Amino acid sequence: MENQRNNSQNQEVDLAIISVKIKKYISRVNDSFFDGILFLKRNIIWLLIILVAGGALGYYMDQGEKPYEHKLIVVPNFQSVDYLYETVDLLNKKVQEGDREFLNEVGIDKKIVEIEVEPVVEIYDFIDDEDDRNRIKFEVFRVIAENGKMEETLEDMPTARNYGRHTITITTRGTSTKENVTEPILNYLNSDSYFKEIQTKYKERLNAEIAANKVSIEHIDGVFEGLSNKIEGANKLVYYNNNTELDELVKAKNRLLEKQNENMVNLVNYSDIIKNIGTTINGKKKSLTAGRMKIIIPILFFFLFVGITMFISYYKRQTNKRKQFTA
Repeated sequence: MENQRNNSQNQEVDLAIISVKIKKYISRVNDSFFDGILFLKRNIIWLLIILVAGGALGYYMDQGEKPYEHKLIVVPNFQSVDYLYETVDLLNKKVQEGDREFLNEVGIDKKIVEIEVEPVVEIYDFIDDEDDRNRIKFEVFRVIAENGKMEETLEDMPTARNYGRHTITITTRGTSTKENVTEPILNYLNSDSYFKEIQTKYKERLNAEIAANKVSIEHIDGVFEGLSNKIEGANKLVYYNNNTELDELVKAKNRLLEKQNENMVNLVNYSDIIKNIGTTINGKKKSLTAGRMKIIIPILFFFLFVGITMFISYYKRQTNKRKQFTA
């Protein structure tokens, strides 16, 4: 009984202590709130001036030239992915540095404020192939996915070099045109002498392969025509079903036709080192601050004023304390 009485008394004491602490906390909150009201009352004129000035400045900033984005979807040929990324990085650094001599030589508009490049992530196209190399790639990605790092890996720079398409994003102050923004950058990217020589070799080899495949297809067609003449009047259905060599010729012709289609597409792409396959210009760049500076600036000025005032007050209090100790 005595232990129960003691426990009850201890609980009552604990509740009383907690109640006192809560009351003190509420009192401090109430004092802080009232101090805030007094602060606003003392500085109402300054605060109004700051808010009006901040609103005017923000409105002026909102009326300025807004940022616009221009996008190029490109295909880097002849293993020029590294060249693409390094050259775009160089151009962006020159823009950030304001190297007008270099930029004027390239023909880059002074409105440009940033140039970036990133891969177009197309994982299904990346692994949708039957050859051994891409089967290995698929196995690598399967292992990465099982380890929970797929998204990070897909956007990683070493992985980006394996994608076929990439997006160049150009940001300008205000609107612009293809002639002033995208074309000078593409011309510069396609002016490298080394890759121009590689381009010539690739096109020569591709044209030779197209010509050889054309001859092979014609030979297969000739074989079909010869066989058709030989079995004229015979049971063609039985002959075709029993002739595995003929079946292999059909498969070979289909493979050659698929390769010819692929080569014809490559021939179009090989017209440039960095082939532009899509352009969009003058898209408004999304930004948290765009059109909102008339609100952001006054709020920023308000908190800056409050911070400075509190620091001055704190400094004065600490100075007075030290004066009292030394007195």
